Amino acid sequence: MIQHRPYTQKVDVYSFGIVLWELITGLLPYQSMTAVQAAFAVVNKGARPTIPIDCLPVLSDIMTCCWDSDPDIRPTFSQVVKMLEAAETEIMTNIRRARFRCSPHPTATG
Repeated sequence: MIQHRPYTQKVDVYSFGIVLWELITGLLPYQSMTAVQAAFAVVNKGARPTIPIDCLPVLSDIMTCCWDSDPDIRPTFSQVVKMLEAAETEIMTNIRRARFRCSPHPTATG
């Protein structure tokens, strides 16, 4: 949209990738930039948020697909849903492990 190309759902797919990054990191992307600087960097320099080292590869793959500089290569939302469904077990297993490791008080059940 910033480049004045026709609006398609691929813009929303890019935004979904950003929201997924925000959910994973708990941060706002491009914090050191103004909105105009961030938009310029994304469009003209290919800037993308840094993916954390401990991010699940499957989630990293989904984000980077959604952020592809060529909107035609970005997945559709149907494809994103399929990718998330295929990764559900891995995501949920790792979330449970992370929650268990971070639990301040061990429970009687484990």
